[in-house]
Amino acid sequence: MVLANDTLISPAAVVQAQLDAYNAHDVPALLAIYADDAQQFQHPDTLLATGAAQIASRFTARFAASRPQAQLLNRIACGKLVIDHEIVHGDTDDGVSAQELVATYEVAQGRIARAWFSFGALTRLRVALPSDVPVMNALIARSGVELSTGFYTLEQAEAVTRHVFGVDTQLVADQTYFVIERDGAMLACGGWSRRATLYGADRAKSGPDPLLDPASQPGRIRAFFVDPAAARQGLGSMLMRHCERQARAAGFTALELAATLPGVPLYLASGFATTQEFHLDLPGDIQLPLARMHKRL
Repeated sequence: MVLANDTLISPAAVVQAQLDAYNAHDVPALLAIYADDAQQFQHPDTLLATGAAQIASRFTARFAASRPQAQLLNRIACGKLVIDHEIVHGDTDDGVSAQELVATYEVAQGRIARAWFSFGALTRLRVALPSDVPVMNALIARSGVELSTGFYTLEQAEAVTRHVFGVDTQLVADQTYFVIERDGAMLACGGWSRRATLYGADRAKSGPDPLLDPASQPGRIRAFFVDPAAARQGLGSMLMRHCERQARAAGFTALELAATLPGVPLYLASGFATTQEFHLDLPGDIQLPLARMHKRL
């Protein structure tokens, strides 16, 4: 798309072309959309880059560092100003990140003359460490009881949390278990496994936990938990996307899991299908309904 000096193109169309070029990591296309003397600011007035050379350098470094993808949440256009509310997803050394962003663009003569960026909360998914285990277990205890409301009785939720839920430290050692943090606070944990165990913390396991054969056996999705205060913010989906990508890279062509009822909606939305409904016998004559689920990658 040729934008230079084309005043017939609406400011919203210019900004959309910028978003498309950003997600394509196309620096020449971005420079064609920005004016030759354009300026970028961290809102309100901290200069980040001015002119084509500095803007090109900034985009080049950004794309090399994290392969970002901007997800547009909302757009407001008023005269020559266009305001985008976005989540920018990117890679990190040991996981992925999601940065909330408000970008304000001033468009003149078919090109972006100035842009202001306001950065919101940074959500980061990283590999879980042994030092995270106590915090993860506390999060799991909160999640297991509070997010079971409407799916299990209080007695069922307390029993499964006490006797089954918790961290499987083998997954931490395998570096296939992850935590999600926002501004330093842990909000979720979960992972996948290349081992045979289908569910349960260390105390629920007995005997060896052999490795699976990716050529003939499905990998496992294991133990997704979200802090109740951060429920329904897309954190489970963020974990699932990362786990699927990791399992696929390890050679697996399918995934399997044992889902508690509160997790079934997430897994269905992620493309899993129920293959078996069963129940788990817990102390106190408590039976807990579960669903075995499967997905081809």
